[in-house]
Amino acid sequence: MIDNEQYTILKETAAKFIPAEDLDDLVHEVFLQLYESPEKLKKLIKNNNLKWYFIRTCKNNYYSKTSKYHYKYRRLHKEITFTNDLMRYNFVLKTEKIYFIKDSELINKLLEELYWYDRELFKLYVLGDNDGKSYTYSSLSKKTKISRMNIYITIKKVKKHIKNRLKEIRNGL
Repeated sequence: MIDNEQYTILKETAAKFIPAEDLDDLVHEVFLQLYESPEKLKKLIKNNNLKWYFIRTCKNNYYSKTSKYHYKYRRLHKEITFTNDLMRYNFVLKTEKIYFIKDSELINKLLEELYWYDRELFKLYVLGDNDGKSYTYSSLSKKTKISRMNIYITIKKVKKHIKNRLKEIRNGL
């Protein structure tokens, strides 16, 4: 539907307001969106509105933090691990009557004893996701599509496991 000449014109137009390092990915993402709705694309070409729609869609995708393009290419990804600072802030504040943790490696070892599902759900609840967003039981339920009660029971079980193991370790010392 879109020939090479139109593609070149649209890409050159986008190059006027999009940085070169993001241009190719953004243009291809917008073309994917256009080709996902062929009826809309036909209507835009027929009414001679393709260029204006393309420009607006490029700008929306590039500048919006909720666009598909942003989530695929621009959002920074980081690995979440238990560090001493995170443990002091998140773990101690979110759990009641838990001992002050100085060594995050100990918590990582205790979490390794658990089933992967329990461990990952607990990490997501305590530390949040890659964006640093923290979760309540309800918001975590919406994100993971796991029932709120199941999340509550799992988190409670993990907390109990960690408390018991810490008591065992401290009594053994």
